[in-house]
Amino acid sequence: MHARLIASVAALLAVLAGCGSGGTAGSPGPAHGGATAECPPVDHAAIDPNATFTWMYSVANTSFDPDKITTSNSQMYLYPIYDSLVHLDDKGEPRPMLARSWSVGDGGRSLTLQLVDNWKYHDGTPFDAASVKANLDRHRGEGSFNRQALSDISGVSVLDRRTVKIETINGAAPLVGILASSAGMMMSPAVFNDPGQSLKPTGGSGAFSLASYQPGSKVEYSAVPGYWEPDALRVAKMVFLISSDDNARLNSVITGAADATFLRESMYAPAKGGGLVVCQKPSMSSYTMALNVARSEFAKPEVRRAINLAVDRSAIAAITDGFCDPSVQMFPTSFYASDPELTPDRYPHDVAKARQLLDSVGLGRGFEFTLETNNLDAYQKVAEVIQANLQEVGIRVTVLPVELPRLMEDFSVNKKADAQLVQQKAEADPSIQIEAYYLRGGFSNPGDYGNPAISQLHTQAKAAATTNERAEIYRKLFAKAHEEAASPVILCHLTTPMATNQKVMGLEIYSDGSRQFRGIAVRK
Repeated sequence: MHARLIASVAALLAVLAGCGSGGTAGSPGPAHGGATAECPPVDHAAIDPNATFTWMYSVANTSFDPDKITTSNSQMYLYPIYDSLVHLDDKGEPRPMLARSWSVGDGGRSLTLQLVDNWKYHDGTPFDAASVKANLDRHRGEGSFNRQALSDISGVSVLDRRTVKIETINGAAPLVGILASSAGMMMSPAVFNDPGQSLKPTGGSGAFSLASYQPGSKVEYSAVPGYWEPDALRVAKMVFLISSDDNARLNSVITGAADATFLRESMYAPAKGGGLVVCQKPSMSSYTMALNVARSEFAKPEVRRAINLAVDRSAIAAITDGFCDPSVQMFPTSFYASDPELTPDRYPHDVAKARQLLDSVGLGRGFEFTLETNNLDAYQKVAEVIQANLQEVGIRVTVLPVELPRLMEDFSVNKKADAQLVQQKAEADPSIQIEAYYLRGGFSNPGDYGNPAISQLHTQAKAAATTNERAEIYRKLFAKAHEEAASPVILCHLTTPMATNQKVMGLEIYSDGSRQFRGIAVRK
């Protein structure tokens, strides 16, 4: 299992490195950094139903089969073809999709789904409870990309044609978010054993079918007639173009060859200068420094608190050109799983107070540790800010850039690294990230940190029936984690900037960083 986890995490970090920050060291954060700018809403009277929406991205997909993909990034290419049971909206909150409603029961250990009616897979196979069970069983199978995400499921049963019950070992609430990912995408059981689905899918369940595919270059989608939710389908075709060249992507939108693309920091000013619409908002992805509490001096909460106070989060935001909002908790305060009172000013840059805390535990002369990070330039610049900040309070940091596989091996598997700096992508459900960092045995918790109150609140949140109930529990959990100064040290949450031409309407920017174009429209 460790090898699979390493591969998955490495793949996610590689994607984030491709989409993340890399500003100029020492440059001030411009006014645009961190600001929320909504994309133009849909003007229903101006929609061109025969339009083609063209998106340009930097990385190709690995498969069109939800179980055969090898990176989370590939899900972008699957969203048009496969509807999932649940949809996470742009704020990360669950909404109905192929499951029109759901309820948590059996003391929080089961999830019962009520399904939409009168819908068929693209090959004509009826969408029903039996097909949902078949999909979930396949997703849980050996070798599936989704197996780990669904590992808590103990059984799936068909109650009637439109009702499915899922039973879990520890708690069903996290499944709601998980079923909005590839783990909840529905494919016609009639094509399960067809290896050709990886390149030419015919058993989809979504608003579009695949029209053509040029590997590494272009994907074309056509709208499915009679789609079950017509308000979510506003264009006749979608085209995804692929280029790793940032200038080529931006120029394609400026010249009209494409309608939209994502921006890196260096592209922001040229996009505005080219007359494009630029919109952005904070995401749940973060720059995170994880501490191995079994090494160096990190077992002491006073030391962890001192590190949080010594780090200048505004300086880190500046070297990302303002595209990373300072933060002190695992998720931004806009997300339901957070404590809204834990704003960045709860850990101001305070060298004097950090020194006092270190002195209080006999570390007035400081100590030293090694910080491993990805060997890409963007990570090293952030690490250098941390190094300089901690030097001010007497903590001597050696920055060690390494390849991604070694980064995971040293910290999470061999557990020999003192600390690591990564970009942490949001998982399908908050519980996954909490388990990784805050619970004993967690993949990102090599020092085996544990706190009974945090563990108890985590268990309660997994068993809670509604998002509102979970939100209140998570507020308490993150308040306790802050009180403990529990690892990891959250530095900032990355923003997600997009650029479109003047015709695009209804582009949603998802807080989990996913690229979805449900309901996208083009002006006449």
